[in-house]
Amino acid sequence: MAFVVQEKRGQTLVLTLNDPVSRNAVGTLMRNELIAALDSANANAAIRVIVVIGADDTFCSGGDLGAMPPSDEADAVNRLKRVELMIRLLTESPKATIAVVDGFAVGLGASLACACDYVFVTEQGRFLFPFTRLGLMPDGGVVHSLAARTGHAKARQVLLEGQTIAADEAVRIGLADSVFPRNEINGAVLTKAEMLAERAPLAVSALKSICAGGPADLDHVFGAEQRAQPVLYFSDDFAEGKAASKERRTAVFTGS
Repeated sequence: MAFVVQEKRGQTLVLTLNDPVSRNAVGTLMRNELIAALDSANANAAIRVIVVIGADDTFCSGGDLGAMPPSDEADAVNRLKRVELMIRLLTESPKATIAVVDGFAVGLGASLACACDYVFVTEQGRFLFPFTRLGLMPDGGVVHSLAARTGHAKARQVLLEGQTIAADEAVRIGLADSVFPRNEINGAVLTKAEMLAERAPLAVSALKSICAGGPADLDHVFGAEQRAQPVLYFSDDFAEGKAASKERRTAVFTGS
């Protein structure tokens, strides 16, 4: 059984978290498969967009509570480092990333969603950050990624209270980007993915590298621009983008 099902649709890779018995909890096997899938996708020039969804009307029920606590503190640190790698492969991906939340995104599952560039949610979608109700601190980088989406004050309140957040409220506070009926969300996501796949891959990668750390100071942004833009000026993609603009046609980028 694959705990992460991979399906390529054009230049989009759809990764489905697939352990319905546990409501797609991120156990060791799923974590390892997701790390491998993301690492491979990030290095694959034929893939320009990554979509993460959950099987059976649930996004992800979080970490595997049955495997907690770890055997000792050293094991806990190693486990958290693997979680960090998984999240970084999303947050720092050179590809555009989209989370599709249908049903519950709980704990680490919500952290996974927040690590993506876009969060689409069905009308049945729900977010829950239950860490303080379990006696744990939020993990999966969500203190950072949630604040980048909602602002620090709202993120702090959400994480302190650990209350369920419905789809419309998630959009209102910036946790999610758009809400759709369940029967429409796949089409909306693929339409967005197709649009993003048309953007210049090198430019997307450069932009993502600036955005990966969240809001940055002006010195950092100017430094990143001055490192990346001189390379992009002389890329085939910029030549194609410039020609397409002049000829009033859609550019066809090669990532070179």
